[in-house]
Amino acid sequence: MDMRLYSKWLAGNLVIYGGDSMVGGKGKEFFVDPVNGLDTNTGLSWDSALASVAAAYLLCTDGANDKVIYLGGATGDTLAATLTWAKSYTHLIGACAPTMVAQRARIHNETVLALTPLINITGSGCIFKNIYIFQGVDEAVANINVQVTGGRNYFENVHFAGGGHASQAINGGASLKLDGAEENTFVDCTIGVDTIAAATGMMGLLLDTEARRNVFKHCNFTMSAGHIDAGFVEVVDGTGIDRYTIFDKCNFINTNFKNFVMASAFLLPAIAGNRNCTILLKDCMLHGVTTLDASDRGFLYGNMNAVTGADLSGVAKELIT
Repeated sequence: MDMRLYSKWLAGNLVIYGGDSMVGGKGKEFFVDPVNGLDTNTGLSWDSALASVAAAYLLCTDGANDKVIYLGGATGDTLAATLTWAKSYTHLIGACAPTMVAQRARIHNETVLALTPLINITGSGCIFKNIYIFQGVDEAVANINVQVTGGRNYFENVHFAGGGHASQAINGGASLKLDGAEENTFVDCTIGVDTIAAATGMMGLLLDTEARRNVFKHCNFTMSAGHIDAGFVEVVDGTGIDRYTIFDKCNFINTNFKNFVMASAFLLPAIAGNRNCTILLKDCMLHGVTTLDASDRGFLYGNMNAVTGADLSGVAKELIT
């Protein structure tokens, strides 16, 4: 399709590329092409595309339902500083194949600069789709790849890939952190990488500061454990979550299971005070993990009702004919 015609079609139909999610009729579209664009362009068409997502974001208006359309390809968008996405109702869409892993609309950090977080999403009501966010440099710092503090954001086909180098796949690091974030939805996302051996304490997802009512649907949590004490999900402390967190038809996959079987998929603390906290797992599967909650804290539930430390329900089993 001619890009100019595609641009007009997108503006007229307001259909998010690669799926059926809709965005309201107001707002401008800013186009990013890291190969052919220039940050001195207007960004209002493919013929005048910008080179970076950061430049397009600066042109967006808070609360206006502006859209940044990022053309995927062989070249990614490199960040030299943390990108803070503070404008609410401002959307980032990758114009690429809507796969779940390593989408070609890529955002990553410079090869010698570790950033924590790489992207900090403080705005609310935003849509992120078909984007690959990767951080991996040779620097022994526990980095957060993407941090979300805003609420009611929607993520689809986003790969959160933190700990992409062994130096930073360490305790305190995570691919995604929800810090006080509420009512966000993640659909068909991938959290983690399976190419780097994750050390003790490296996590796919961190939940902190009363994160609540966040939902993960059909997501894959992937890790190559380099130690039995790496994990998929950690609640940072006794006030890290509130209300409920839901994992619906999610897979938790340790690809290095022949060398290290993870001791616990979830690292959970004792909950402070008389707090009502629940983690629900519906039709989920685990592989390369000994159990769901080795500490048996009593607020992790699944289809089998309360999950104890000895319960292996949901763990993948070899099928023998």
